[in-house]
Amino acid sequence: MRLKQLFYLCLFIGVLSTVIVGCDDDDDFQPFDHAAQAVIDDEALVNYLKTHYYNEDLDSIKEVDNSQTPFFDNISTMVVEENEITYNLYYIVTEEGVGYQPSKIDRVLTTYRGELLDGTVFDFRNSIAVGNPWFSLQSVIKGWSYGFTHFKAGNNISMPGAPIEFEDIGEGFLFIPSGLAYLNSGSGAVPPNAPLVFTVGLHDAVPEDHDSDNVASNLEDIDGDGDLLNDDTDSDGIPDYLDVDDDGDGTNTIDEDANGDGDPTNDDTDGDGIPDYLDSDS
Repeated sequence: MRLKQLFYLCLFIGVLSTVIVGCDDDDDFQPFDHAAQAVIDDEALVNYLKTHYYNEDLDSIKEVDNSQTPFFDNISTMVVEENEITYNLYYIVTEEGVGYQPSKIDRVLTTYRGELLDGTVFDFRNSIAVGNPWFSLQSVIKGWSYGFTHFKAGNNISMPGAPIEFEDIGEGFLFIPSGLAYLNSGSGAVPPNAPLVFTVGLHDAVPEDHDSDNVASNLEDIDGDGDLLNDDTDSDGIPDYLDVDDDGDGTNTIDEDANGDGDPTNDDTDGDGIPDYLDSDS
């Protein structure tokens, strides 16, 4: 019996030693260098932009092989800061659109085709009549959140009882570094560290009102820095875009609509230049 106990004790010590040695391997762990990857991605995207163009007849992206105009000749650049890393988000607006221009927290109704730089199509939506093609720009990759702010929605020409239809939609391309997409983890058919190319059509867009207070969330960025999380008028720990009583005066924002027009932003009872819903002594 004692020999058996001694055997299990030795076995336990052996396993414990293995675990401890295995843990020591963590000392070799190196965090992923996202800043370095951003540089690699940018070089790959610039090369792609200089060597590819859109073939309108084929509705596809092709390599330049003659005198075609490469994407690079018409490119626009948006510099994006995420997690203290600077990224270049490239885009082309081929059709501006005529309707609402979304902020990066709104909802969009869109068709799209997503490709890798080697031309592999990993995702697409050709119709707004199938499934639910609405996307919250807060719940998608950052390249979409920022990229769609450069387009406007179209004009709804749908007829009663007929499929939904828009004309004069916003159209163009987004060229997204992996740091504003799926990073070094990838997703489904998208491998790690993959820059992405999207051909997009913005059919419709609507402003979000996350706290249902009749003030669009994109208007609750009081300091105008593009970050909704640091705007908290009554300092209650709840950012204004999620706070039903922005100024903390006990009257909900939606009820601070003195003229009854459904818009709390244009009511200033005491004439001090601060709308009532942000003025605790109004």
